Amino acid sequence: MRMIMLVVPLVWLVATGISGYAAWHEVNEQYDGQQRLFAQQLLYSSRAFTRPAPPYEHGEEGEVDHMALAVWNTSGELLMSDGEGLALSPHPDFSGFLTLDTEEGKHWRVFYLSDAHYSVAVAQEFKERWEVVRGLLVAQWLPWLLMVPVLLILLWRSVARGLAPLERVREELQHRTPDDPTPLSRAVPSELAPLIDGMNGLIARGAEMLSRERRFTADAAHELRTPLAALRVQAEVAQLSTTTKARQHALGQLTLGIDRATRLTEQLLALSRLDPLQTPAHLAPLRWQAIAARALEEALHVAAERGIGVELQQSVPDAEVLPLSGDETLVGLLLRNLLDNAIRYSPDGATVTLVLAADHVAVRDTGPGISAEWLERVRERFFRPPGQSQPGSGLGLSIVERVAELHGLALELENHPEGGLIARLVRA
Repeated sequence: MRMIMLVVPLVWLVATGISGYAAWHEVNEQYDGQQRLFAQQLLYSSRAFTRPAPPYEHGEEGEVDHMALAVWNTSGELLMSDGEGLALSPHPDFSGFLTLDTEEGKHWRVFYLSDAHYSVAVAQEFKERWEVVRGLLVAQWLPWLLMVPVLLILLWRSVARGLAPLERVREELQHRTPDDPTPLSRAVPSELAPLIDGMNGLIARGAEMLSRERRFTADAAHELRTPLAALRVQAEVAQLSTTTKARQHALGQLTLGIDRATRLTEQLLALSRLDPLQTPAHLAPLRWQAIAARALEEALHVAAERGIGVELQQSVPDAEVLPLSGDETLVGLLLRNLLDNAIRYSPDGATVTLVLAADHVAVRDTGPGISAEWLERVRERFFRPPGQSQPGSGLGLSIVERVAELHGLALELENHPEGGLIARLVRA
């Protein structure tokens, strides 16, 4: 609003300047034309002057205010002039306009015209022209000058009235708590309704994210409580053990508990990093062979302990594997979790296969599969189907699905007719 209050007078001043320049140019053209016509008439009438003009007494005025004229013969003798014309000097060889400043401080526009016998000069004070221009500007802009303050006041009040709903929204936002999910009132002008709808959408998304974070924090605290309590129990058992064998067994169980707690913590941290993302942080063409090699190398250690074979089937070049581009770190995390789940739930001596194809990426195991009633629920965080004997946190598939979403993929789970589970990633 302050900018408008400054711009409106500035625009008015610029417009006044432009109008003044145009008026000055137009007045000059008209008065110059009059001077030419007057000089032509005076030159034609000069044949009647045959004797030099009598001395002009100082203080007399010409008949036309702000005008001066003079007639000379070819010898430069003044034949006729009004009082102001005495200040003019002859230019018998020149025809055109000149500017003259007199000792009295007057500023003249002089037009000279000559023929074979006479030379005439018709002059006009610039003051006369300025008065005409000033009169035109005053007549044109005085009403606007009087109306500009009124217009600014009306504009100020109109803008203030129009911004009043926004001021109410500002006050409402200022006094609400960060966790208040209540939508903003839509009792605003129709022009502001899209803004309010957008802000309400943002508030709803923020409330949903806050609720998700709270659930995640509560679930994480609950899930961490159990392994931490188990670690404490194993530590106490080791302290109370009276034999070396019992102590070694307790320490072994403690190590396994630490490994499970470490993996759970890593998965929780991974999810906490993935949840806020809207798109992958680093997009680049994926080097699938390198990513798969690293994931398989990490999985081989656990698989070898149980005699499980891990193999890669890649039927197309890296540049054709879906997805074509993405974040290598996140895609590596996805593959590691798929392979870890497959190895964890496969029997000893089984085979886990990683498939890289043009239309999908898949991991197949030869385990017992998942009951049809739990196929969808296993995607939920911290959910594990009943009767599971293998340790786990129920976060692996949640991580896989979140990474897939960021890359425009969908996770499909199905039991293979010959046994085992296929986790397939396809274009969403």
